Amino acid sequence: MRRLQCALLATVAAIGFASIASAADMAVKARPMAPLPVGYNWTGCYIGANVGGIWGKSNISIPAYPSNFNINNSSLLGGGQIGCNYQMNQFVVGVEGNWDWMNVKGDALSGGGGAERYSVRWDWDASIRGRLGFAPAGTPWLLYITGGPAWAKLGSANFIPALTPAQSGTHSGWTLGGGAEYQLTPNWIAGLEYRYSSYQSKRYVYLGPVDVDLKTNAVTARLSYLFH
Repeated sequence: MRRLQCALLATVAAIGFASIASAADMAVKARPMAPLPVGYNWTGCYIGANVGGIWGKSNISIPAYPSNFNINNSSLLGGGQIGCNYQMNQFVVGVEGNWDWMNVKGDALSGGGGAERYSVRWDWDASIRGRLGFAPAGTPWLLYITGGPAWAKLGSANFIPALTPAQSGTHSGWTLGGGAEYQLTPNWIAGLEYRYSSYQSKRYVYLGPVDVDLKTNAVTARLSYLFH
């Protein structure tokens, strides 16, 4: 009889332990997992393309007349950019270079009498810029400012009618602006950027000297591929 009681007690104990273990196991399995935090990494180098519009004015000074006037310019703008970023917490620093084609041209009365006009055509611009950005935590956005040295190519400048050979040259200057970028995926980045640029006055000699400069505003939409 004693052996039967011991066997029954052992069986009840085993069933109890098994029930407790099963309940504990179910509790562990049912415990919801905490969601993983979403992070956006801006560190890496990138290459991309941009398209937009550019507008501004060329100031023309002809001391011999004397005459000083502006030629208003506007054009489509398009080209490419390449750069690198480094992220430190929510701050992003980087450097970028760009080259963009444009067809910024126009003409105006030169002040020399009659219908004589002076024309300019700007073919491209380029820049090498630093970038300083802020990436709000938990969002795919990067807000940044950018600036640095810039260059613009004067493809052709001359009087109309053309009594002298056309002149051309590269003007150096500076550019400053800002923009916003959005990570579509960990690698693809879309953005919008505005920049103001000012290029130095440069002297061209026809029958006499003519001083030409350029100031522009540009807005571009950008798409880049980021290599992590």
